[in-house]
Formats: sequence, structure tokens, C-alpha cells
Amino acid sequence: MPSCSYKLVVRFFLTEGFDLTTRAILDTGSGPTLISRQLLPDDTQLQPLGEWASMFPDVNGGWLPIVGSVCLGVALGGQTSSISFGAVDNMSVPAILGASFMDIATKNIATQEQHVELLNGTKVPI
Repeated sequence: MPSCSYKLVVRFFLTEGFDLTTRAILDTGSGPTLISRQLLPDDTQLQPLGEWASMFPDVNGGWLPIVGSVCLGVALGGQTSSISFGAVDNMSVPAILGASFMDIATKNIATQEQHVELLNGTKVPI
């Protein structure tokens, strides 16, 4: 199945004082779930990654500069999940919800019906 991407509006939260609603790309071809480092508060503690974990190819054949990881709450369609994100400097989109998000939060991506069905049964338009 070819990779597809869909725009969603999601809410990310970390601690008191960080609650952000923004757009994210649900990307069926992306393994990691990523967030732009610039969206996070300056004092956010990123967890270090191993040498190989920080080396994911980007769509242009280069390497994504994943600078660390952070666990964020993600609210979408009345469902809340805790997801580990790779933090990337200067991403062109705010966030990419990859396979790690889809495994934890989604039941089905219905392309014909134009919605994502979450584990709680909610259908979110794409």
C-alpha cells in the first residue's frame, strides 16, 4: 500500500503551561512520530537517543536531525494518548503522526469515507 498523508488538528500537552492545538500530518509511510523542536517550551527536557535511533531518512534522501525524544499527551476526537515523539529542529510542518501513533491510537483509516477511526470509535474527518 502506498504512503498517504492526511491533515488533522490535534492538541498536544506536556505539563502545566504547555497546551497547544495545531495541525499535524498523519503519515502512513512514516515510522517515527515527530514534532518540531520549536513548538516545545525552551525548558523541555529531551531524552537522549542512541546513535542509530537518531538516524532516520527524510523524504529527500537526507537524514532527519532528531535531537531527542519527548513524551506528549495527544488529544484527538475525544481520545487522549501518551505518545513518544522525536524532536526535530526546524521541521516544515508542526508534527508528523507516524506508525507509532497509528499503532497506539487508531483502529482504521477509511480513505473512501474520508475519516480516521480512533480506538474509542470516534471518526475524525481527514
